[in-house]
Amino acid sequence: MSAKLDPRLSLCAEFITKGGVLLDVGTDHASLPCFLIESGAARLAYASDIAEGPLCAARKNIKKRGLEDKVFPILSDGLKDIPAEVLSQATDIVIAGMGGELIAEILSFAKGLKSGVNFVLQPNTRARALREFLAESGYETVAERAARDGKFIYTVINARGGGEPKKLDRLAAEVGALDPADGPSREYLLNEIKRLRAAARGIASSESEAERKRAAEIYKTADEIEEYISRKG
Repeated sequence: MSAKLDPRLSLCAEFITKGGVLLDVGTDHASLPCFLIESGAARLAYASDIAEGPLCAARKNIKKRGLEDKVFPILSDGLKDIPAEVLSQATDIVIAGMGGELIAEILSFAKGLKSGVNFVLQPNTRARALREFLAESGYETVAERAARDGKFIYTVINARGGGEPKKLDRLAAEVGALDPADGPSREYLLNEIKRLRAAARGIASSESEAERKRAAEIYKTADEIEEYISRKG
């Protein structure tokens, strides 16, 4: 029986192509690759990490679960050191549990991939920066949903490359493809409103006119998200 995943990784697993080849970047304990193999969702998986410590933990978990012939650990800085034959096989690439800007940086090295690769991206912070990078780099966001995991709420973006580059407007960059009719997604957006308003309050009293204008823009963005929730939810 497959070990249970936490809600964050469970949501990532929902976006995986059935029967594909997974490359999990920043795998930590290889929990997701092992689960996907055991559940039959993936036929082969590669678990990569930048540091030997997490990769050692991944190897132990893979061995404990008897998956040495199905899940293969790789030491790599993002996608930079992934062998070409692995990149050419991968149908799905997961990059989860790191900042949005770091995920964007990793994706900038996404070369030699199979056409139509399915990307599952879970930023812990700076989701807006990742959404902007994806749009400007020609990625299409297929879906986006949020999941509550303990006291935190995470968003997961499902994307594919090969589209036309575009620039997101301010609201689209903040809300992505989240549907406020979905409970966790609504909660995520409400938290974003609180975060933005707190940031605006922090700079609104500045003596700098430019900073006061910036605060006003942040307040406006928060109001636009609130209106979006009211309209869509």
